[in-house]
Formats: sequence, C-alpha cells, structure tokens
Amino acid sequence: MATLKTSILGVEFENPFLLASAPPTASIESIDKAFETGWGGAVLKTITPDDLEMVEASPRYATIKENGKVMCLQNIELLSHETVQYWIDGIKYLKEKHPSKVIIASIMAPVDRIEWQNLVRKLNNSPIDAYELNFSCPHGMPEKGIGMAIGTDAEISALITSWVKSVAAKPVFVKLTPNVDNIAWIANSVERAGADGLAAINTVQSFMGINLETLEPVLNIDGHSTYGGLSGRAVKLIGFKCVAQLRQNSNLPILGMGGISSWEDAAQYIALGSDAVQVCTEVMTNGYGIINGLKSGLLNYLDEK
Repeated sequence: MATLKTSILGVEFENPFLLASAPPTASIESIDKAFETGWGGAVLKTITPDDLEMVEASPRYATIKENGKVMCLQNIELLSHETVQYWIDGIKYLKEKHPSKVIIASIMAPVDRIEWQNLVRKLNNSPIDAYELNFSCPHGMPEKGIGMAIGTDAEISALITSWVKSVAAKPVFVKLTPNVDNIAWIANSVERAGADGLAAINTVQSFMGINLETLEPVLNIDGHSTYGGLSGRAVKLIGFKCVAQLRQNSNLPILGMGGISSWEDAAQYIALGSDAVQVCTEVMTNGYGIINGLKSGLLNYLDEK
C-alpha cells in the first residue's frame, strides 16, 4: 500500500496537502476545523509586526466563472489583522490539539533588519514547524516596500533571507512571485543567502476587466480599482512553469501551489518537483472537505503505479 506520509527538512507530514496562507487560514478556529477535516498542515495568514498599519478596501474580490465553476479569483486582500500574540497562543493551542499537523508561519515586515528579526524572535517562542517569508504578494502594500516589492529584487530578497536565517529557530522557506522575468534567478539568490526551501507561486498580478455597460472596473471600489492577485484554475499552468524552473535550478525542497483543484493537479506539481503542495482558492469556493478527494485520489494513483 502506498502512503501519503513524507518528510521535508526533518518535518514529518502525514500528507502533502497544506492550506496556503490566505483567508482559509486567517483564524485559529478555521485552521482547527481544517485539521479535523484531514489537511496535513497549514500556512498561517501572513503575520506582520503589530504596528504595521493596514486599511482594507471593500469590495476586495472578483471572480470569473465558466459553466458555473470559478475559473479564477482576483483579490486585493491584505495580511492578517491579528496580533503576534494571538498567533503565538493559537499555534500552541493547535499543536497541543493536533500534534501531527504541520504549522508554517508566513511572515512579512518592512525592509528593516530589526523589524524582521524581532518578529522572528517572538514567533520562535511558539511550536511552529517552519517559516515562510512572504516576498510575493502582488498587492501587499508596495508603497511600504513589502510583498512583491521585495520578491522582484534579488538583492533585497537575499538580504532579508539572511537576516531571518541568522535568528530563526526553524527552517525558512521563501515564497516567490511569478511576476518576474526569471523566478530561478530570485530563488538562487535566496538559496545563497541561506534559505532552506522555496514556495511558489503566489498570485499573478492582474486586472479583472471593465464593465462595458458602466465603463467602470469589474472590481469596483467607488469607481476605482487596482492590480490585484489572480488565483484559481486559470494560473495553474504558470505555477507548473515556475516549479519546473525552480527544480531545474535548485535542489531545495519546494512547496508548490497555484490553481490546484484536483488530485491530478497536485500529482503534476509533485512530478514537476514539489515536495508538498498548498491549496487556497479551491478551498474558498468548495470548502475544507475537498481534502478527502485530494487524499484518496492521490493515494489510489500511487497504488496503481
């Protein structure tokens, strides 16, 4: 019989399916529910220093459907609004209740060594299994020099990776953006700076379109809009390309993601070089229960082969 168990950087995964850092991991209650449903782990919605100001726009989502199914979702949602202490307490609760589940802390801070290191030092006091550095959110407050503003610059990406690695008590993954000419170039720079693993992809920068009746943007915030992050089935092929490029140029563990809606999608990510996969949009549209089909489908495929 095949097994879905795997080990990455000394961390044991009961299965390779993780919730990506996104609305489905925005609260301890949601993650608790997901773990009870059967997910192997979760990447927390991105944690920031408590004094980082965030103002959410509304609405901040738009979708394109085909035959009633969501093909893609664009969002301009920001990061976690919870305090660092909320997450420290919550991680301890989750680990006590679900000791076999993997918890990865996604983090982001301004380009300041003290800010990044202070955030990591605080989270070192929690039983997380790894860090994921969010260098890739395409709308993650670029005016503050964070998110994709970091991940499109190889030098800054490497610098921050080195800052984090110097104080992190657990392995460090770097989440990369597809919105670059050569994702492997950025990956190589963070690998030289000490990154333990890579995660790809984050959402693809996009514009959702214009309503031809009103000539206003589809994602309409009082007549205004912006370039948001595209996710869902429409970005899968971009994710495949990026993971393939990473594996051709690096031996680091890879957490692959982008448009996964079936076990076949996950299997292809793994075949291209991913060590585990993350899922977001399909969970948002169809619920945590999709994990049952993902696990059984992949397990049956492994048995057949």
